[in-house]
Order: sequence, then C-alpha cells, then structure tokens
Amino acid sequence: MTTAAKPARVRGLHRMTPGKALIYALLILWAVTTLFPFVWVINNSFKDSSLVVSDSFTPAVHTIYSRDQFGRIEYEETMKDEYGREMYREYLTNEDGSVKLERDVNKPVLDQGSAFAGLMGYNAQAQLDETTADLPAYDTSSGRVYDETSAPVRLSPTLKNYVSAFTNNNVNILRGYRNSLIISGTVMLAVMLLSTMMAFALTRYRFRGQGVIRSLVVAALMFPAFSTIVPVYRMITNAGLFDTLGSVIIVQTAGNLAFACTVMMGFVTALPYELEEAAFMEGCGVYNIFFRIVLPMCRPALATVAIFTFIWSYNDLFVQMVLLRSKTLMPVCAILREISSQYGTDYGLMAAAVAIVVIPVMVLYLFLQKNIIRGLTAGAVKG
Repeated sequence: MTTAAKPARVRGLHRMTPGKALIYALLILWAVTTLFPFVWVINNSFKDSSLVVSDSFTPAVHTIYSRDQFGRIEYEETMKDEYGREMYREYLTNEDGSVKLERDVNKPVLDQGSAFAGLMGYNAQAQLDETTADLPAYDTSSGRVYDETSAPVRLSPTLKNYVSAFTNNNVNILRGYRNSLIISGTVMLAVMLLSTMMAFALTRYRFRGQGVIRSLVVAALMFPAFSTIVPVYRMITNAGLFDTLGSVIIVQTAGNLAFACTVMMGFVTALPYELEEAAFMEGCGVYNIFFRIVLPMCRPALATVAIFTFIWSYNDLFVQMVLLRSKTLMPVCAILREISSQYGTDYGLMAAAVAIVVIPVMVLYLFLQKNIIRGLTAGAVKG
C-alpha cells in the first residue's frame, strides 16, 4: 500500500494549478524586465559607437554594414546611384515602357537647394545643367536591393570599446577600480566589526537607555543620505578630510551601520547563552568571548552584511561626488559619470564602461546569493 501511494503523492506535488501558473508567469515577466537592461548594455558594448543609437536593439553578432560615397555608414541593403540617390528594385516606367523621369513625377527641374543637389556637389550639378540630363525615377515601394559592388564593413561585434575604456587617458578604469576596492573594502570590514560589537552590546547587556538606543538604531534607517549631507559636509571640511578617501570611508561606514546592526541584533539574539556562560566559567573575558565564540558563529549574518555593504558602498555615487574632487581619487562609478558628461556622444564607450562597472558586482552577488538568503533568514526562528 505504501508503494502504491507514493506515485499519487508525487503526481500531486507536480500538479500545476492556475494560481501557481500565474505566479510563474509573473516571475518570468519580472526576470525578463530585470535582465533586459543588462543584456541591452552588454549587447551595445560590442557595437561601433555609430550604431548604438541607430541600431541599439539589433544583436551585435554578424552585423555587416557598408559605407556610401561620402564615408557614411548605411545598411547593407541600401545603395546609391551615381547622383547620390538611394536605388530601389526597378525604375518607374511609362505606358510605352520607357523610363519615367523624375521631373514627370516631382518637378521639371532639379532644385539646387535640395538634398540630392547637396549630395551631388557643385561639379555634378554643373554637369547636369550643361547636359540638361534628366534623372530617372525609381520605384520606392518594392523595397531595396543589396549593393553587391560595395565592400562590406564589419562594425560589430568589436572589442574596441573595452580597449578604449582601459587605454583612454581620460578614463582610467583600473585606477577607479583600485579606489573603489579601497573604499568599499574598508567600509565593509569596518561595518562588519562595529555592527557586530553594537549588536553584542545591545543584546547581551542590560543598562539604562538600552531600549532607546535600539529604537534610535532602527529609526536611523528612515533617514536617507541626502537629508544629512549638509552637516556631514561641514564636519568633514572642518576636520580637514575633504577630498580624501578617508572622508568617503567614514561617511559610508556611518551610513551603513544602522542596517548592519539591525541584521546582527536579530542574529545574535538567537545565539544560545550557554556557550558564552561556559566560556565565562572557563575564565574567558568579554573580548575572548566576543572574538572567539560570538564572532565565528555570526558568519552567515556577517556574509549578508558584507555583501550588502560592499554593493551599497560601491554604487554610492552621491557621497563620492560630494566629498571628492580630484580625478586621481575618483572611484569607478564616478568615472562613469565623467564619461557620460565629457564623452556623451561615444555611446559604445559608455556601454562598455557600464558593463565593466556592473559585471564584478553581479558576479559577486551570484556566487554569494545563498549566503545572503541564509543571513537574512538566520535568527528569524529560534531552535
């Protein structure tokens, strides 16, 4: 009976209900809308800058273009005649089969101020006037043909945007990475240590005003960095730390402590007292209990704090732009802003720079996502 009942239970687990199908559809839609901007940026980072605006949604694989007589990039299916006009599949013809002239469908003479006259240039226009030549009219409704005579130009995929990002004298990506790692790494370590100390003190000790301090820590989460930047700027300036990496480190550490302490308090509260009591009976002091027992047991929550703190510090463009002025101190996100302002027309370089900034964080998140979930849920249920 037990063997016969198992297939029924298994079939029941895999049964798709309308509610479950709706949830899956919404999750798939959310995933597509979330990943599409990232895929779009990566795709355009491998295109020539001239194609990012005109063909931003076409794949960068096997894209072949050609150039017209003036060196401008055009689609492969477009070609120009000797007068600079786009050629189509066939001429327009009269009832007797003769080629219909452009003057018969548009105007008797070619306007010297028109785009065609500008494409042909002065000499070609003078030649037309001398020979009183008439231009044939093309059929513009049957589609374009391939220009088999022009040499194709492969503009994508290309790596020149990434090469430019690392070799451009005005865009020093490697130096920006070094500054970002110094700032974000120091902030991450400081927040991990200080938040665990705060959580240990607020959960293991009883003192007057403990509830008020815990409430203030949680309330600090409601104050964004924008609301405190003016007094912070004045304090940093008065302390002589303006335009230094230390100023950003101090401000970002203080800004991330509230969240980190809230996470660590929920985790430390769930830790058993018996281990600390046993260590105390063996002669361990407060510092040994904290560093040898409490801190090692907090690794899941510390992983969550480390990842979120690093990402927030890495992407915190606002504080970086307010407290830093020297280009040699700019982190990688601030360098991206410089590209947007100074090289706004080089969209290929911008796409490559965005990819360079985003990919390391995404890889870090993908490898440590299990630790993030484990740290956020740890301590939620006792036992």
